[in-house]
Amino acid sequence: MSDTNKKILLVLGAILILVATFMFVVKPKRESIASLESQNAELQARLDDLIEKEKHKDEYIEETAEFNRQFDEVVANYPADLNQESTVMFMKGVEEQLDFINDAFAMPRASSFYVLGGGDVSEETDEEAYVCQTDAYAISYNGTYEGLKDYLAYIADYKYRMAISSVSIAYNADAAEPIDECVGNIILNAYSISGPDREPEHPVVSVKEGKENIFQGVEGGVSSAVSYDSDNGEGIATSHSLVILLNSADNDTSSGIIVASNESNEDTYVTSSSATEETLDITISSEDGKNYMTYAIGSKSYKTEILSSNVAVYVKSSTRTGADDKNGVKVNITNSTDLGVYIKVDGDDSSNPRFNLGSKSGTVKVY
Repeated sequence: MSDTNKKILLVLGAILILVATFMFVVKPKRESIASLESQNAELQARLDDLIEKEKHKDEYIEETAEFNRQFDEVVANYPADLNQESTVMFMKGVEEQLDFINDAFAMPRASSFYVLGGGDVSEETDEEAYVCQTDAYAISYNGTYEGLKDYLAYIADYKYRMAISSVSIAYNADAAEPIDECVGNIILNAYSISGPDREPEHPVVSVKEGKENIFQGVEGGVSSAVSYDSDNGEGIATSHSLVILLNSADNDTSSGIIVASNESNEDTYVTSSSATEETLDITISSEDGKNYMTYAIGSKSYKTEILSSNVAVYVKSSTRTGADDKNGVKVNITNSTDLGVYIKVDGDDSSNPRFNLGSKSGTVKVY
């Protein structure tokens, strides 16, 4: 090989070394430097942002606490769920506080419709999300016009947010007091928000569950109440478990109030000569497979076994003799058995009755 060719090869080799050095050493280093400079710029911008936020740290903490407080206030306006037990207790509470009766109401299952901060509900909804639910109760009611207005106010002031989407009202134009016999329908919308740390309310319901015959001891069921209904309780006057005699306290009878399970046996008498209204407590309970009735006025009481299939109470009353004639009874009945209690009232004062039914539990019907 000539010297000229050798020189040419040396030049070409040097050029190749320079190209290789540039491609595999210089260029990657330049790209790495550019990448590091870009990352450094991003980190510097983030650092500057964090430094600025650090200056307002206490302000942000205070604002976050305030936002959380406002969020909790809004969420607290709604229950954690729409369980049916709470719904039943709500409906019962309405009847106890207002002149308003729920003749019937439907309880469909609640449906989820929105996730706070997340939009529509889906199968991928996080278990820690706050999920909004709603339910619509269709209610048929009866009551007074004032009772309906009080009901609307009750819903407006209730501890949880509700909405009435529709309401209808009608009355019996032929009734003596039409506004006291209002009837209609209401669609009541309830809402709930479930989420972290939200505990559903479950009311404590003390109700005896289970019975051998689900049709026994209810109106229209399999019991002797059917015969009482047929004559409006007239049969109770001749055959009963308990008699209550109510007369003026200043008449020839020494006791204006006499309660007895056996009228021919004074040992069963519980009496009062008070010229005021007395409280008569009647308790019907089961012990060792037997049913018992205890009736008491104050400290005076008598207990007897019930041998019949129900408890028939006959009240023989009289009209009042004047403004000073104030004696009578307020009867509270506690019935923890399956027996029905059926009361027939005769001769009572129509404008100011001596017999008044107070609290009651179990099946109780007055004729």
